[in-house]
Amino acid sequence: MRLAPQELERWRAAQQKTSRKELGAWVRAVVEEALNGHPGVPGDVAQVPEVNHAAYLTLAQVANNLNQLTRYTHQESQLHNDIQAAIEAVGNAALAMRGLEPLDGEESGT
Repeated sequence: MRLAPQELERWRAAQQKTSRKELGAWVRAVVEEALNGHPGVPGDVAQVPEVNHAAYLTLAQVANNLNQLTRYTHQESQLHNDIQAAIEAVGNAALAMRGLEPLDGEESGT
């Protein structure tokens, strides 16, 4: 996509009002939000409240550990149901802490 220098300057100024670090990620978010009719600051990222930041980091580490465990528990290309449920629960808890909707099994890729 090509922009005039003035357009690029306006876009970067708008992007810098959000937590998006990359202009491309911001543009994609703005377009998706416009297409889906989401309100709020265009292209912003859901923020973890500061009081929950340490808990979020711990939860992310737990999710990472569960994903590593997943590699060792595949049997005949199927993941044990209890482990799959635990992975989904941890992932959805992390999403909830960020104020995002939980995923069901099909959307989460499990």
